[in-house]
Amino acid sequence: WPSPPPGATTEVFYVFEGHACVTDTDGVSHYFGPGDLVILPKGWSGRWDVLQDIHKVWVVHDHPDTEEQQRGNIKAVIEHYHGSGPQYLQQAPSRTNASHGTPQSASRTVYDAGPTTEVGYWTCTPGSFPVSERSTTEFFHVLEGVFFLTNAVDGTARRCIPGDTVVLPKGWSGYWDIIEPVKKLWVTVE
Repeated sequence: WPSPPPGATTEVFYVFEGHACVTDTDGVSHYFGPGDLVILPKGWSGRWDVLQDIHKVWVVHDHPDTEEQQRGNIKAVIEHYHGSGPQYLQQAPSRTNASHGTPQSASRTVYDAGPTTEVGYWTCTPGSFPVSERSTTEFFHVLEGVFFLTNAVDGTARRCIPGDTVVLPKGWSGYWDIIEPVKKLWVTVE
């Protein structure tokens, strides 16, 4: 079915089940299925063809226009699951603030809409480290691993496993205790 007028928000979703295709206004088709990341930037318009019912988790973000919207002809972004493989991720420097173990992380930004929205993948090996006053709000979906998040304000801890979706608000402080290697899909917003 045709999409309504250009979208007023950026929609980011991760596909659990199903198959579909989105087609940009210039006729370029983007097929996707289980494990794929789909980004429909603010201003995107086109056609949806659902080939098999879709089950997904998504974030919708309303933000000011970016240069991309001002230029027009917005394209859908499809990142197939293999794009989150270790060969595509950039290793981060070793953590100097680890309180246990030597957690090593790597990440890749898949979509960057300037200061308003970023989307990517992050991995980390076991260990513990603090996070002090996040500068953005982060939504993430756990793809692999087991870890605990402990809130520095009240000491509450949450166990996180594959399939969990977490929101860490701007200003959040706490601790990551990674038990099994983690992979997450993240979206940060201002």
